Amino acid sequence: MQQIKSFGVLQTSKVMGVIDFFLGVLIAIGFMLRFVARHGLHHPRVLVFFLFVPVLYGVGGFVITAIFCGIYNRIASRLGGIEIERAP
Repeated sequence: MQQIKSFGVLQTSKVMGVIDFFLGVLIAIGFMLRFVARHGLHHPRVLVFFLFVPVLYGVGGFVITAIFCGIYNRIASRLGGIEIERAP
């Protein structure tokens, strides 16, 4: 067994921020299609929502991941990290 003793906070947060950004794009597309079906395409909120949601998800994912990586690193330094087993 090997332990994950710490995460690189900045690098892990950047990766999760990008992943969450693309998740936000998918969510925004779903909500946008639903909104357009109900209200039409001429509503100005459609574009603002489509641009805002992915950015919000990306920034939020970055910040939350940084916080939790920091918490994990402090706990793992005292108690030991998560144990993983490498495949043979």
